[in-house]
Amino acid sequence: MLDAITDGKLTPAQAKAWLTSVVRSELDRIERQRMISRMDPVGSCEEDQRLDWATARAWSHLASKGLHAELSDHDRRTVLNEGSNEADIASLETMLGVLSRDVLSEAGVNKMLRAARDSIQTATGETLNPATETILSLRQLLLAGKAAAWSASEGQEDPSLEQARALAREILDSAPAEISDTREPLHISEEATLIGAPAPIRISAQRPEFSFDPDIVALVERINAERDRDHIKEDTRKQLASQARLFIKATGITDVREITQGHLKFYKSVLQRLPTSYGKSPKDAERTIDELLARAEDLPEKKVGLSPRTINGHLDRFKLIFQFAKSESITISDSIELGLLRVREEKRNRDKREAFTLPELQQVFRHPIWTGCRSTSRRHERGNIVKADGLYWGPILAGYSGARREEVLGLEPRDVVSVDGIPCYHIRDNMHRGVKTFSSERLVPIHEHLMELGFLRHVEEMRQRGASALFPELIATNESQSFGDKIYYNWAKALVLQLDGNPRELCFHSFRHYAIAHLKELPEVSEKQRRDLVGHSGGDVHDEQYDVATSMTVMSGVVAKLPRLF
Repeated sequence: MLDAITDGKLTPAQAKAWLTSVVRSELDRIERQRMISRMDPVGSCEEDQRLDWATARAWSHLASKGLHAELSDHDRRTVLNEGSNEADIASLETMLGVLSRDVLSEAGVNKMLRAARDSIQTATGETLNPATETILSLRQLLLAGKAAAWSASEGQEDPSLEQARALAREILDSAPAEISDTREPLHISEEATLIGAPAPIRISAQRPEFSFDPDIVALVERINAERDRDHIKEDTRKQLASQARLFIKATGITDVREITQGHLKFYKSVLQRLPTSYGKSPKDAERTIDELLARAEDLPEKKVGLSPRTINGHLDRFKLIFQFAKSESITISDSIELGLLRVREEKRNRDKREAFTLPELQQVFRHPIWTGCRSTSRRHERGNIVKADGLYWGPILAGYSGARREEVLGLEPRDVVSVDGIPCYHIRDNMHRGVKTFSSERLVPIHEHLMELGFLRHVEEMRQRGASALFPELIATNESQSFGDKIYYNWAKALVLQLDGNPRELCFHSFRHYAIAHLKELPEVSEKQRRDLVGHSGGDVHDEQYDVATSMTVMSGVVAKLPRLF
């Protein structure tokens, strides 16, 4: 299938999985959009129809002729000959501009890559590591799928009318009438080809239902499918999915309508009895609740029970799940009071994570990982081999920036840029991970010591290799993993070895507290400069709306004030 894009780029199975995902997602989006237009109209019916026509025509144009936002004279004449007018053409040209800019934008590319990676992983179990040619193939399929979905959806009757007619017949006849699902399954044949190729995509329209599936996993999948909900970050999406599976495993409840206060109370008690290391191993997803709780029985007390912050995070995500369910008219029990289940925090925010001291950091970086180990598989034994991978670079990057673990370990080669002649790395959403908040997106100047150690040479090597990540060995191989998971064991062991057992329980996040605490002691570094470096939001509305980012020249001076680690 799709021979034009499978030559060393996408396999036929990957292409089919991505195209199917695009078509299904677009059909679902069209359904929601049209229901909103009918039930909560803004503007005239004619305007809605013109917008639908312009959207369908624009996707078809982009799929067949490429990402060119302008219409040729021939295109204009064709549209006019079909009965459209100049107002229609103006709407079409506007839509072409909007859609092509979105597809070509950096945010659009990242969104496409994340969606493609998820759909291919789910359908085939394969990990997508796209090169430039693969991105172009994914984009070609994206345009084809969008065009096919809009073409298939034209002229569809509201499926809720058929449901209502069946119910009316049941009432009039005083006899039960089966309300059947009138949808036809989406079918993409093995011989399907791209728009513009010899054989067209053959697709039968999926007729949507008016009601929504109350299954908890299906509900969470719909939340995660709404990728335009910018306030739901990638980490939250993963947490929602894993939380849904754990809740079902613990309670046996699969229907969100059946959840009671008692179920949530029991679920909270399970979280308080799990090993604190729960989720670190991919095998945890396969273990039963009894197996998970049995593992905690022989652990010391401080190694049992998730933290109050983590438990409260689970409750906050249930609040999101219930709100989303209510938005779909799914009934949630009125007796649920999540606030009654919250766990009291035991420490102030500033006390929850210890900060490294400079002497402690200097001791950590005397470990063989940075001074020379015996071999790449024996990183804790002294030798003369220094392997410059994510385990080596990640802690150094964090020590010279206060950045979060995933922010530095999940960087891509293209995230390393030069601004005003100053080498920086751009912490932003990319195909591998998002950023925590809007204020987390920022430019961080690269410390001079990093350049001396050869960090920019490492970046260039990854570019030459066509790597999609600066540290490709850390790319997650399943949904439960994050970038930091693959260095967790060796990093934690290094801390234990270098810090006499690590009694203060320092961790990767302790770099962040160290950098902030160190800069706070320097009167020449302003609060705003510290915020801009570590990605904190402003203190008030004035800071958030009217302030400007600190220049790279000034920020480079701030980074230079962080002492050398070794």
